Amino acid sequence: MKDEVKFKEEINWDKVRLLLKIGIVGAIIILVGDFLMGWGVRNASLYGLEGQVSQYLTVSDGRMFWSSLLGLIGVPIACLGHFGVYKLLKPYSRKYAKLYLIGILGFLAFAGAGVHVSSVESAFFYKYMVALSPENALATSIKFASFFPLPLYIVLIPCCFIMVYAHIRAVAGGFSPYPRWCWIFSMLVGTLIVSLISIFGNYAIVNAIMVGAFSLGNIWALSGALLMLGKAKDNVNLIKF
Repeated sequence: MKDEVKFKEEINWDKVRLLLKIGIVGAIIILVGDFLMGWGVRNASLYGLEGQVSQYLTVSDGRMFWSSLLGLIGVPIACLGHFGVYKLLKPYSRKYAKLYLIGILGFLAFAGAGVHVSSVESAFFYKYMVALSPENALATSIKFASFFPLPLYIVLIPCCFIMVYAHIRAVAGGFSPYPRWCWIFSMLVGTLIVSLISIFGNYAIVNAIMVGAFSLGNIWALSGALLMLGKAKDNVNLIKF
C-alpha cells in the first residue's frame, strides 16, 4: 500500500514537530483545568447521580473560574497539535485526512468555549442550587444541563468519533508514515487506559484524573505522535528511495 503513495507535497517535519509540541502544551493546560474541577471527594452518603456530582460542591468559585479559562485557552492550542497529525495523513490519504480535519474543527468549535465552559457552568449552577433549594437542586440542574451543555455534547461527540476513527483507520491501514501498530496512540486508547484508575475508589487524585481522562488521552495521542515522528520520517525516506 505504501509503495503506491504519491508524494504530491513534501512533509515539513520541523513544522509538524513544533505543532505537536505546542499541542501537548495545550492539552496540559486543559488537564490543569480539569484537575481544578475534579479534585475532590464524593459524599459517600449520597447515591446515584447526586453522589456522582457531590464532589463539585466543595470546588471554590475561583477554581471554577480558572478551570473555565484554562479550558477555553487550552483547546485551540491543543488543536494545533492535531493539525500536525493532519499534515502527516494528507499525503497518504486525503479521505482520512479530511475526516480527521472535520474532527479537529468540531473539537475547536465545540470543546473549549462550548462543552468545557458549559460543564463548569452546570457545576456552578448545581452548587448554588444546593445552597438555595436542596430539595430541588438536582432536578433543576439536570434541566439546566439538558438545555445548555447537552446540545453541545450531542454535536461534539460525533466529531470526536470521526476524528478517532480517521486516525485509527489511517494508521492501522497503512495510510500514514507511522508503523501500523502506532494506532494505539489514539485518544480513545489513551482515555480508556487512564479510566482504569477508577477501580482505586473515591479519592481526590482518582476523581481528578477521571475528570481529566479525555485530556490525558489527548496527551497520550500527541505525545505518541511526537515520540514516533523520527520513525515516521525514516519510513518516508525508505519509500521515496
